[in-house]
Amino acid sequence: MPSRGSLQAYDRVVLPPVLVSGTSIGPDAVLSTGHPDLEVREGVITSRSAGAVQATISVAGAEGFAVTVLPEASTSHVVSYTREPDPDPAVYSAPLAFSMHLALSSPGDEVRPLNDDHGVLFPRAVMTDVLDVRRIRTLADPHLFHTPAGYGVVATPCLPDGTPEPYVLICTTPDLVHYEEVGVVDLGTGGRVSRPRAVYDGARDEYVLWWTDGAGERMFTTMKTLDAEPLPARPGSPLVPASEPPALGEGRRAASCLPVDESTADRLARRFQRVRNVAVVVPELRVNAGERTDPPAARLSYSDGSTADRPVDWDTTGVDWDTPGEYPITGRVRQREYAFPFIPERADPAVLPYRGRYYFIATDDAGGDCVNTTRLLIRVADTVQDLATAADHAILTVGQAGIGGCFWAPELHVIDGRLHCFFSPSVGAASWDRVQSQVMRLRADGDPVLAADWEPPRPVLKADGSPLQLDRDHPGISLDMTYFEDAGRGYVAWSQRYITDRVGDAEIWIATVDPADPWRLTSDPVRLISAEYGWDLNDANVAEGPFVVRHGDRIVMTYSGSAVGPTYVMGLATAASGGDLLDPANWTKLNAPVLATDPRTGEWGPGHNTFSHDEDGLPLVVYHALTAPDAKGRNTAIRRVHWAADGRPVLDMRPDEEVAPHLRTVSTSVRVIRPVSL
Repeated sequence: MPSRGSLQAYDRVVLPPVLVSGTSIGPDAVLSTGHPDLEVREGVITSRSAGAVQATISVAGAEGFAVTVLPEASTSHVVSYTREPDPDPAVYSAPLAFSMHLALSSPGDEVRPLNDDHGVLFPRAVMTDVLDVRRIRTLADPHLFHTPAGYGVVATPCLPDGTPEPYVLICTTPDLVHYEEVGVVDLGTGGRVSRPRAVYDGARDEYVLWWTDGAGERMFTTMKTLDAEPLPARPGSPLVPASEPPALGEGRRAASCLPVDESTADRLARRFQRVRNVAVVVPELRVNAGERTDPPAARLSYSDGSTADRPVDWDTTGVDWDTPGEYPITGRVRQREYAFPFIPERADPAVLPYRGRYYFIATDDAGGDCVNTTRLLIRVADTVQDLATAADHAILTVGQAGIGGCFWAPELHVIDGRLHCFFSPSVGAASWDRVQSQVMRLRADGDPVLAADWEPPRPVLKADGSPLQLDRDHPGISLDMTYFEDAGRGYVAWSQRYITDRVGDAEIWIATVDPADPWRLTSDPVRLISAEYGWDLNDANVAEGPFVVRHGDRIVMTYSGSAVGPTYVMGLATAASGGDLLDPANWTKLNAPVLATDPRTGEWGPGHNTFSHDEDGLPLVVYHALTAPDAKGRNTAIRRVHWAADGRPVLDMRPDEEVAPHLRTVSTSVRVIRPVSL
């Protein structure tokens, strides 16, 4: 860092916990250290070691800072930045652009935006004076700094359009992946707070915050902990050595450049870069002469350290199964690809393998009108691919059970051995504000495509028989109900919002049910997820479309947010299997979406998914998306799910990332051996 003049111009000198060899404090700085691998001369800290050096460096002979000095040749930097919104808000709106993005700058390599150049940290929304209605909060100038427990972030909180608020936003993170918002702090200035910065002062065991006020003057304060009340602000700022952020390209504004060691840089690259196939291994097959068996599957390795098994279509015509010997074989890793749109103008789709066949059910969204629909349609086929052209069968029509339209978000679930259909029709008239969650059950041994084999629909009610609503004074709608089981208990999760003279935010609720009677709750409803970030509020305050799958020992819930259109996205919340799933504290919600618009693939506003699996038992994600920002009807899309090394589902893997083109053809050998005689 270049010298900025006399040290007397600053309130204090602070050495951050992590530095890079070659860091300059300025020629006036008097530094000293007893570590043999460090040299401090004329304010420059130089390491002679090829690895990290932990040492104490004193400033002016008094203030001792415990620091880690990283070697310059192998040190990467994490760059925090924001983006400028795209002129078309459907592409990248202000609530998305005004969030913290990360890039990785490594020695000898170009700067790489992480997470597909999308935000990783969004501020929580602000509660308004209207019950259950939130306002988007964005941020500017997100500054990263090291803390004893990991990292901190300070930023300027902003209105939805990026207008600064007179506060500072503070967040913490142990790993630059998972973030916790400490809160918005009033520094008592009563005016503008721009370009906030922070550093942990190890010599005094406190944090220093400094910023520029509305008059362009530098101000600072100190805090013993990041959640403590700051001391009164006063003029000045500390002298803190920092790396200059690299150029990020047009439309990106860098805020900080934080040095990290090689393991941290590698971990961030694995987590935030696109997961791709990097190797394939197929074991040799050993078989007794006279026997035949299927050759093995391929084990695929991925860039994040994860693996997956894929079937192979083998050519075994050259194998003599009766004669001992070694026979080379080749094959091609099987990839079932589903074109988009898979089924046009069908939204909220679900695919269920049931009794050896595949069933498809969805919201009819012809021309983008999902309200004035007249039928609940279902398809059946022998394969997932054949669902694309299978015939529709109406299993419920307008007029039955008082239904006036909608037939939203149908899902098929097998409960206690019986097939059930959860859906959300409009009752009494075709209107979005009359929708309520209902359930139909298939008669014993019934055919799912025959309307006569379904029992009449029943509304899902609370344990006392009252409708699903916030309270008597706040009636509203319920929709997008799903069912799942964990640890011997049956659960339903759904979205609801009140509609009075105001419209509340759509939120996800959860409750238990008796599998024998899934249309009646057995617990009080619990509010589980609210739309609270720029990506799930955006144009509409929506948390809806929950669906649950178990992966290992985790319960994984996907859900959708933002307006039902090109800004639609999917979020993720997880909980430990076997725990109390009615306690929101046991769920962890990701701060950023897991599936969003990608103009490169031609899918806009992806959301409202279900999970399924194909004929090979491989997991699928089924969802809807638009073909263009201004398209009307939503369309069904299907992709395979890849489970990343950290346990999260990768929902946007492309075919060339699932199996690298140069690795699709594989080979191994079949070793036919003579059976051992006993």
